[in-house]
Amino acid sequence: MRDDDTEQDIYSRVYHADRPEIFFKATPSRCVGPNGFIGIRSDSTLTATEPELAYILGGDGEIVGYTLCNDVSAWDIERDNPLYLPQSKVFYGCCALGPMFLTPSEVDDPYNLDMQCTVLRDADVIYQGEVNTSQINWKFEQLTEFLMRDNPIPLGTVVSTGTGIIVPNDLPLAAGDIVEIEIDGFGTLSNPVKQF
Repeated sequence: MRDDDTEQDIYSRVYHADRPEIFFKATPSRCVGPNGFIGIRSDSTLTATEPELAYILGGDGEIVGYTLCNDVSAWDIERDNPLYLPQSKVFYGCCALGPMFLTPSEVDDPYNLDMQCTVLRDADVIYQGEVNTSQINWKFEQLTEFLMRDNPIPLGTVVSTGTGIIVPNDLPLAAGDIVEIEIDGFGTLSNPVKQF
């Protein structure tokens, strides 16, 4: 049985902790690019888009690029028990990246980018949200340091920085939806939704 007070306490604690929330998201076979299908787990009734800025790491942990990420997540599974976080985050089509990668010299200030998210259903806009990346809690160098602490990572590791756009619970993704994520200069990451 879920205790909402305990659940809220867990999330409140991690957002204000001295250690960032870092977890494994996906292997390449679970990721898609622009126009690839993002997925809804067959055992989820509340799968949501989580639009995020992501960065790509080189061999020494230096940032070599930036891109857009759709961290598709089964919120109902995660909310049932925080220990189910891996199941809510790792499944086929759980991550979309693209549409392009920009080098650090092409991004003036990664902490001051306006991001928009639009969800279309039957060609109608059912949700639009926006956020500025200034809302990101942790500096990327801090995230990288925690990620690489006693943990060798492969060249080209993508680190997604968390979402600031929260779709309402009454608008879970449905098969046939189109999710569009955009930052000026990055283009639009557009993906159709498929029920698996």
